[in-house]
Amino acid sequence: MSGSAQALDREELRLLETTARKVFESNAGLEELGELGFTGLLTPESSDGDGWRVVEASVVAKECGRALSRTPWAVTAVAAAAVAAVSDDVAPVRELLAGTSAAALARANAISGRVSVVGAARPEVLLISGTSDLFVVPNASTLTVEEVADGLDTTRELAFITLDGAAGETLTPEDTRRLRAALVLLLCADSVGALSGSVELLTEHLTGRDAFGQPLASFQVIAHRLADLAVLIEAADALTSSAAASLAAGEPHAEQLVELAHGYLARRCAAALDDCIQLAGGIGFTWEWRLHHAMRRVLVNAAQHPTNTDVVALLGALTARTDDGSDPADFRHRVREVIARHRPHEAREGHRAPESPEQERALRDWYRTLYDEGLLGASWPSVWGGREDWEPRQDLVLTEELIRARAPRPIDQVGLASHVLLEFGTDEQKRKHLAPIREGRDIWCQLFSEPGAGSDLAGITARATRREDGSWVLAGQKTWTTDGHWAQFGLALLRTSTETKRHAGITAFIVPMDSPGLEVRPKPTIGGAYEFNDVFLDGVVLAPEQVVGEVGRGWSVAMSGLDLERFTVGANVVLLELLLTDVRTVAENVGADGDRLIDRADIAARITDLISQFAAAKCFLDSHITRALAGVEGEAEAPIAKILYSETYNRIARFGVEIATAHQPLPATAAGAAQRLQDAWLWSRALTISGGSSEVMRNIIGKRRLRLPSAR
Repeated sequence: MSGSAQALDREELRLLETTARKVFESNAGLEELGELGFTGLLTPESSDGDGWRVVEASVVAKECGRALSRTPWAVTAVAAAAVAAVSDDVAPVRELLAGTSAAALARANAISGRVSVVGAARPEVLLISGTSDLFVVPNASTLTVEEVADGLDTTRELAFITLDGAAGETLTPEDTRRLRAALVLLLCADSVGALSGSVELLTEHLTGRDAFGQPLASFQVIAHRLADLAVLIEAADALTSSAAASLAAGEPHAEQLVELAHGYLARRCAAALDDCIQLAGGIGFTWEWRLHHAMRRVLVNAAQHPTNTDVVALLGALTARTDDGSDPADFRHRVREVIARHRPHEAREGHRAPESPEQERALRDWYRTLYDEGLLGASWPSVWGGREDWEPRQDLVLTEELIRARAPRPIDQVGLASHVLLEFGTDEQKRKHLAPIREGRDIWCQLFSEPGAGSDLAGITARATRREDGSWVLAGQKTWTTDGHWAQFGLALLRTSTETKRHAGITAFIVPMDSPGLEVRPKPTIGGAYEFNDVFLDGVVLAPEQVVGEVGRGWSVAMSGLDLERFTVGANVVLLELLLTDVRTVAENVGADGDRLIDRADIAARITDLISQFAAAKCFLDSHITRALAGVEGEAEAPIAKILYSETYNRIARFGVEIATAHQPLPATAAGAAQRLQDAWLWSRALTISGGSSEVMRNIIGKRRLRLPSAR
């Protein structure tokens, strides 16, 4: 195994995971784990260990938790590194590495008094984690021990140990920082494993058990709760894995990322397992079923470390992680220069369409500039204006920088239309439409949704009927048509046959928005903006050359473009960072009786929880994009990404509005941030509804990822 996070091989980690799973499922003891080298994953090679292999250790910890193993592996692995850090005597380190001696963990601020420990009930080494220090007691076997028979954690040994008179060592600040972070990380990974294994068991049970003549897992209310558990597991696993990689690489803010993982799991893991018991029904309430044992274990894991509520430090750790080695730095710099020179105005969430003729002209000029500078449309073939040196990550960088600068972002529907024209359009269609898009002359909208077919796109009923001369006559209604009131063209899906399956018999068309018989009726959003519209088609006539792709193959045309959305969501996660920055601004500038909101423990706890949700969403989205670019993404990852992003966006914005509204009138230093939060909150439900509602995303996760049964 490699010594750095960046060089770790995916297959190598899978092999380690498989090995660890088999070992823990066989109830292996500490000595067997020592023989495999698991106890030495954090100890320097100079002390006979394997070095700083945090990523590998987190993989093993996850499997330890999955098996609800009684073996005190994690604390022993950390204790071995701690003893090596404070002593030149290699004998006790070798015993820990061999598994012939074991360790336990206590939470205390001094080596004194009576403490509760978890791990080995009669440890040879005691690790004590305090608020600011990490202590190690190398000769703990001489201390007075009271074994606990009825403690909360039924999966590990618990005891009370009296520390008075114990001889111990305090680790240096640097060793404390690294090893305590590693300890907390392993506890987090253990909890992820315990939750993951329990949810798998629950899903299998609900899939195989019938009620009212149907598998329990086929009921939507249960399927959605299982989907939510799957989303939680994926987010927690991504956050924990990212923290492990950061800690292994020695990144400056790695410890804060570990703290965020701990806070995220401490607030959710036990509650999720508690919910699993409810979903399991009566069997979940029995002693032999594992759910309550896992719930007890993860609660004890969470109790071993306090939850950090330092808003500034935790948010700063995430916002500082902007560039990584895969980003083309010169491209990011160039994007920033273009934005600084040409940004037309500050963009508002939920107010994306122009609100005046002057703003429309400015937006069209802005889009033309982005094309002219080779930033938009860079992925197009060079013959149509694209760049030979384009890389997929550049599109992510562009969107990130536009968001950070609060500059107007590209119109999704124009991007979709461009993709469809390039993939399915005739040469004539490309010549006619691509240049006006690049010049900002033509805006496109998407004529997909209908009053009776929103997320269920295959249910469209608006028709196109072919006449004898080959032309088509359109009839029906489209709705939620974003930008339809200022677009020149629409990409429409219309039913051209009812004699085939729902997904067949649909054809894609290019529809001029000024066509006779086409009426656009703007609909104001809850934020008071004009973003989308109803579009009525009454006798609109289209020429044969306005069909895109083959007749009856419109579903494939539409679906090909929707793959673009996963990259958009990945870049849009930056919006969560901006929202949290605005929440922080409000909390720092308002309060009561001279006290700032951010200094109140309850407010700081709420904000740091939102920061941990942002961290989980960001880590999952980052890993999702990496897998997508490599062509190895898992089943139904895009719905998980959409749920994490859109629902976190809603929660952050709503909380910001709550605290701002409760402290009116606001000082000038908070007014701008509060207005942005209000705009975002009133826009947020567009994100959880459009492009497939959150409920539809949960259905997809249930069917495609969890393989839940359908109703009979």
